Order: sequence, then C-alpha cells, then structure tokens
Amino acid sequence: MHIGSFSLVLYLPAGWLFLFIATASRPAYAKSMYDHKVKNYEIITPSFVASRNTTAELEIQFRAFNRSFCLFLHEDVGFQDVEVVSFENSGSFTSARINSAFFEGATNDTTSDVTIAGYLCNQVFCGTFVEGGDVYFMESAEFFLSNSSYYGSAVIYRSEDVEGFIEEPHKHEFKDSQERPTFKSYLLRNLLFPFTGNYFGRFNYPKGIDRSAQPDADYACRIEMVADHTIYHYFNKDTDALSAFLYLHGKYADSVFRKTDFDGDGLKDNIRIIVKKIFVYKSENDADYPMAYAADLLDFLKRFTRRIQNHCLSVCLCYRRYSSNAIGRAYKPTPGIRGTPGGICQKVLKLKTGRLTYVPRSLNTAAVTIRNSRGQTLPLITTLLAVTHEIGHSFGSDHDPMDNLLCSPGGEKGYYLMHPKTTRVLRENSNVFSPCSRQEIYRILQEQGECLKIYAGTCGNGIREGDEECDCGWEGICKSLDPCCTPVDAKSPEKPCTIRRLTGAHCSPKESPCCSDDCSMNANIDRVCYKSDAACLISYCETNSSTCPEPQQAPEGYPCQGTSKTCHRGACNSSICQDNGLKNCTCKEKHLACFVCCEKGNKCQPAHTIALKNPWTDIFAALARSHCSDSGNFRCDGAGNCINIKGRKIDDKSEQRVLWWTLAILIAVFVILIIIFLYLLKTHLSPSTLQTTTTNLIL
Repeated sequence: MHIGSFSLVLYLPAGWLFLFIATASRPAYAKSMYDHKVKNYEIITPSFVASRNTTAELEIQFRAFNRSFCLFLHEDVGFQDVEVVSFENSGSFTSARINSAFFEGATNDTTSDVTIAGYLCNQVFCGTFVEGGDVYFMESAEFFLSNSSYYGSAVIYRSEDVEGFIEEPHKHEFKDSQERPTFKSYLLRNLLFPFTGNYFGRFNYPKGIDRSAQPDADYACRIEMVADHTIYHYFNKDTDALSAFLYLHGKYADSVFRKTDFDGDGLKDNIRIIVKKIFVYKSENDADYPMAYAADLLDFLKRFTRRIQNHCLSVCLCYRRYSSNAIGRAYKPTPGIRGTPGGICQKVLKLKTGRLTYVPRSLNTAAVTIRNSRGQTLPLITTLLAVTHEIGHSFGSDHDPMDNLLCSPGGEKGYYLMHPKTTRVLRENSNVFSPCSRQEIYRILQEQGECLKIYAGTCGNGIREGDEECDCGWEGICKSLDPCCTPVDAKSPEKPCTIRRLTGAHCSPKESPCCSDDCSMNANIDRVCYKSDAACLISYCETNSSTCPEPQQAPEGYPCQGTSKTCHRGACNSSICQDNGLKNCTCKEKHLACFVCCEKGNKCQPAHTIALKNPWTDIFAALARSHCSDSGNFRCDGAGNCINIKGRKIDDKSEQRVLWWTLAILIAVFVILIIIFLYLLKTHLSPSTLQTTTTNLIL
C-alpha cells in the first residue's frame, strides 16, 4: 500500500462543467479564497435565468475580462440519491436529506474545455471554472472586499492574478524557489504489518473485475466521501454546501477515470467513480471518530483505517495544517500473490499488533487536507486533482518515474496526473493518466476489481452510459454541446439519448472520432482516430463509418515517441538510423543536438540532412524534454530546437557570445579591482601620510 503524491491541472471532457448550489449564509469557504493576494480582479453582477419548462435548468450570464460568459446548467439528479450521514447530539447516527442541488452543463463556447464548480451564496455564484486554458475564480464581492454595499455582486479573477500561486512558464519543477505541496504514497508491507484474514474470517484475495456478462457496460467503484470536523467547521457547519463540495471531488475523479483507456485497446474503458455515501463528523467528540487527533497526515490515514467500512473506497477530506508538505495520502496495492494489500475493493483485514493481538483495519482508504503547511487554504484546482491523484494510487498507480520521458514529459503539455508534486498551472496532461499509470491501474483492475459493479447510468446527465448512443443533457444545452444528439426532454417520436436521425444526423462527433461536425460519417480514410506510442498501435477511420476500428500494429518504421523513434515489430524500439542500417549518434553542435543523428562515413549528422525519411515525416527530432546541453537548464522542445526554461533557443554562436561576454566581464572586474588597489596604495604611501606616521613614532 502506498500513499500518493502528484502534480495537477484541470481538464474535463469538452464543454462540460460542474456547479453545486446551496442556499446558505456566508460559509467560511466564501472568504478571500486561498489566502493569496489577488493583484487583478473585476466586480460583476451575474444574471440568473431559470428555464420556463423546468426548474432543473439554470442559465448564468455575465461579462468579464472583455468577453461574455454564458453557462447552461441542468441538475444532476444523482446528487439527491447520495446518503448523507452524521453523528447528532442525541448520540445516534442520522441520515439527512440534501437541501442543495448539483448542476452539470455546458457553456456557449464549445470550442474549449470547460470545468465549473461553485455554489450560490447570498445570490452570488462562488466557485471556479476553467475555459480555454484559463482558470477563473468567483467570490462574493461583499465578503472579498469586506463591504456590504457590494451585496449581490461577485469578484472574478484568474489564476494568473493570484500572487504566490502561479508557476513560471517552462520553469523546472525541481528548481522552484518555493516548496510546493506533495503527495505521499504509503506502502504497507506484510513484513511490518502481517495480516491474518478479514474481520469476519479467513482472508480471501480479491478477484479481478468481471466483464464477461456485459463487456461494454460502465463499471463503477462506489465510494464514500468523509468530512472530518475541521472541514465541517471551515464550511461554517453548512452540511449542504460541504456535501456538494465533497460530491464535486468525486464527480471530477469520475470525469478523469471514465475517459481513460486502461487496457490499451483504443477505447475508453468506462471505469466510473460514483459517490454513494457522504459521512460528516461534526465534533472531535463524535462516536467512532479515530482521526479526531492526529500528529500528521500519515498518522491521520492510519487512524482512518480503524473506521471499519466495506465500500469500494473511502476518501476523507480535512482542513488541517501539518508541518509536512504532503497534502494527500493513500494505500497503494501492488499486484501479484505476494503483493501488498490495500486500495480499491480491499476487504477488512486483521493486522497483527502483538504476539496474540490482532485488530481490524480498512485499508481501502485515502486522505487529503485542503490546507498547506503554511496554513493557507489550497485552491480548488489543487484539491480536485489531489483527490483524483490519491484515488489513482488506490487503483494501483505509482508516481510517474522522472527518468521516463514518456511518462514524465513536462514541457508545454505539463506532467501527468500522477507526478509526485502539485502544479499551479493548468496544462493538457495534468488530469490525464500517463502510459505508466494506465498499465499499473489495468493490472490492479484485473486482479482485485471485483467490487466494481455495472452502473446503469441515467439519460440526461451528459455522460454516455450503457446502451446510450449519446447524451447531451437537456434541449437548451444540446443545441450548443451536441446538436447531433436527441435531448432527454425531446418529444415523441424522437427517443432521448440517441442520434437525432429524424433531423438527418448519422452520428455524433462528440462520441465518434470518425464523425464530422455536420453529423455525417467521415469520408477521409487517412484520418487517424487512435494512436498509441507505447504499443505502436494505430487505427484509421473507414469510409462511411463513424466507428474507430480496432487498432492494428503500426507499419514498420512508423514514427513513435514523437519522431525520436520508430516502430519495429510492434514495439517502439528502433530509429530512422537503424531502419537504414546506420548507428545512432549524438550531434555535438548545440543547434543540432535536438535532432536524431546518424553515423555515416565516420561523421555524425542529423538524419534529415542525409536524406533519410519515411512516408510519414521528413524531420526526426529528439524526444521533448531530453537534454541538449551540458547545462541542466536546456531541453529539447520536440521540434528540433534546444531551449532553456524561458523558451529561448540556443545555438553554438549564442553560447560563444555568452562565453566571451562572461570572460569580458570577469576581466573588467579584475581591472577595476587592480585600479582600486593601486589608488588605495598610492593614498596610503603619500608624503602627508608618511609624515604623520613618523611623528607618531617619535612621540
């Protein structure tokens, strides 16, 4: 078992957003968010428009930063099915009905990925959303500015406007001047904590996920979200807003998992994360509360295991300040008969604590604090990815190895989700599992995913599930998100969540990679609909079909890992040089160091300069982020350029200029020091100085 660390960034399926709404007085969460100084913001008054047809739809409109925003939302009915349990003063655990609503939807700009999360507080939307790569935050202007005259208005600002939060572009993660939060994975080895079976009898090894009955169905890990008393008080004892906050984190993890292809067949595997239960601790004196007092986050997680439960996974969020930079912990299972227990589907174990003493423990657990070691509240973007990261550990993923450029590429696209450190900039890879993570998670699913059960889903929630051909939600949202799909509120004879054939549609580009934007089947047979560098698999769209066919082995010599390597017998293990009977070499000239170079005629030359090419590309460049200079600050950009962390290209002449300028500066400093020394020496040996010295000696 292993406790995780990670790097984060926010991305969701195109056009989708989350919003949770709770009528509440000012919760502590609504105060100046994250305790950071905001250097630029705007005050706005959003408009809320309810649908005439149903109260389950909502539209929010506003203008900020010289552009207009329009959010189309519909209620997520699944939120009302979540059981919320807490310990009351009467001495018993009670279930409460959620009096808030969770919304999903899309914006009027479907050309970019969108994520929105927030709630209504005093008629103001408070939360965060991402659009076009920019992260926006909205708060109550009344509380943000401590001025009651701004009641009903909101403050909006971007992540780049928060001082002390943004990472410099191209800045190397390990040379950051400020320590960033990390995530720790905790491996519980049998030698240290031997177990003897589950709580009710003999230990049975978990079994793998069984897809034999319905291989194309969604399989869900139904999780429990737990709030400790510190985060309950942080939300000003508002159970509804807190429940929506917890539910949001589960929904975000679900959005990452359900779009991932773990088995490498070119299709998403529809692994779901579904919040089944929310448990709230309201006081440190609550019953069955072993985490009330904990020295650090690792101690918190160990105490959390004393809370016996039988969910697929239980995740606890708290608002605690610890001296360590770790903000997330989780038990990570390892595969094999001699593997370590923990993670998803792990049954209750008896751990040996003495010669004849055994105690029950639930090791299908993870914990995240939303407060850093300096006492600051973490941004929502960080906590969303932190929870998803720890769930990734619970599914068996380790941290992405830093020495593997395929799984830790960095650069413009950023690091993947399971990177050991957090990130403060939204990038493309930040909420995506790396090839290394996908392989590790797939193996755990095969060995201990038995508790994942078929999830029927609901037409109208914007997620294609089960037998649905598509799902775009309600009519108002479908017009922007997917006009090729029949909305849930369509009238007969149209059937909801099917392709809108009565209007001439044949497919949906949102669901089919080989479907055109006009809802017609793709006619371009050269269109690549799936590509896997690691396995050298590729699929091309077929004529008059919207379905991406099963991937086949890529042709010999097909570029992989960018264009740095080529496919050979189904593996990415060759190069353009080897394909032509030449040896690989490294060009010494700095301006050529980021090209694939071959040894020909006792000379090392870039492949493209000696007319080496194949049907797919003429230029073969070194893998992005690989070294191209003796200085550790310079990396290849994947396009043949050697750049430093600020994005400046480097060549031999520029390095020579830097060398000569450095030498000239050193010589100038040396000359100035000599002049100063001679001046001081001359002053000290002047006649007046000598006379004074002689007089002093006589006296």
